Amino acid sequence: MSVGWSQPDTLIYSCNPDMDGQFLDAVLVNRNPDCRAYATDANDGDYGSYQISDISNDISDAVSDVHIDLVIASSWNASAYDYDNVTLTNEPELATHCRIISNMIPNHTFGVEVTGPNGDGWVKAIDHSDIEVTYIPVDPIRTDTATDTPRNPPTYDFDGILLNGVGISMDSGFCYNPGVTTGPQHLQSNEAGNTSGCGPQNSWFELPAYTIWHHGAENMAAVFDSYFAHGYEGTYHYHALTHPLQEDTDQTQPPANGDGSPVIGFAPDGFPIYGHWFIDANNQLVKAESGYETYATDSRTPIATALHGTPPTPWDIANNPGAFTSDFGLEMGRYEEDWYFAGTGNLDECNGAYDVNGDYGYYITDKYPFTPPCTFGARDPSFGKKSPTLP
Repeated sequence: MSVGWSQPDTLIYSCNPDMDGQFLDAVLVNRNPDCRAYATDANDGDYGSYQISDISNDISDAVSDVHIDLVIASSWNASAYDYDNVTLTNEPELATHCRIISNMIPNHTFGVEVTGPNGDGWVKAIDHSDIEVTYIPVDPIRTDTATDTPRNPPTYDFDGILLNGVGISMDSGFCYNPGVTTGPQHLQSNEAGNTSGCGPQNSWFELPAYTIWHHGAENMAAVFDSYFAHGYEGTYHYHALTHPLQEDTDQTQPPANGDGSPVIGFAPDGFPIYGHWFIDANNQLVKAESGYETYATDSRTPIATALHGTPPTPWDIANNPGAFTSDFGLEMGRYEEDWYFAGTGNLDECNGAYDVNGDYGYYITDKYPFTPPCTFGARDPSFGKKSPTLP
């Protein structure tokens, strides 16, 4: 991305249409990698929606409040992170960040029915009063060093934020911990030996998005809506992406306009997040393919520091069941630790690539890691969120 600001070149990019404040089920088209294009387009930074159905609260008139504006940040305290020490500007060339202020309500039907007595089960109602502020750097610089998203529960550390104001949280809070039969229901082990509430000291983190890749997966610890999202402590967030802000068929077919998938959000380093398709350096329209593979073994290699042992595969259950606490075998690929970067796809280890215009960005895949698991640019601290306090 070039330093400084220039208006979008219409020969390269198609601007998003004026939606007049109603992005319900919107299909975006713009691939401009600069966040300032979305703060200054015909929508004037208003990417909100209304008349949205929230199944968790049984309402059909939810409002997604999203506004993207330009700010100048100066004298920020890097440790305390003074979010308020910014100045609004209408001059894109002066802006240091695009600021997204949102209530984390998406632009589509969302949520699932709450579970447990009085809604005290694993699935809770979504909090509509949650306001988040996220700063996107306007001039990201790609380095050769990948930085992982911190795993620091219960603090959210988002892997990205979409233009509908909803965050992406790829780090799993579900891990192998068999035999937990007491305490709150949502912290007890399921039949597969997985439980929730896992901190960074654990190993064998279950992949919430695994069923995108393996549709027959059984006994997942988490519950998701059709957009692979749910609410934790009331805050709605994605654990993978299917087609928000895109055509419903983006997972299987390229956009109808013959271009690559649009920008649907931004990573913590300021580089864009696209859908599943791009035109590569050879001028070929291709689907983004992950370069990660599972280990080609029948049994998982034990991790010496794992607190709760090693989860068995189906082969282990058939051949050596006595060596495991759990009696339910999970196929290779179910856990984050089952994957390694082999470079077999057309994306780098952070799910990124350059397109025909020389623009770098991250892509959505239907195989691990599903969304960018790391960044090649400097991560902005505002993507780390404290968990909300609910009444």
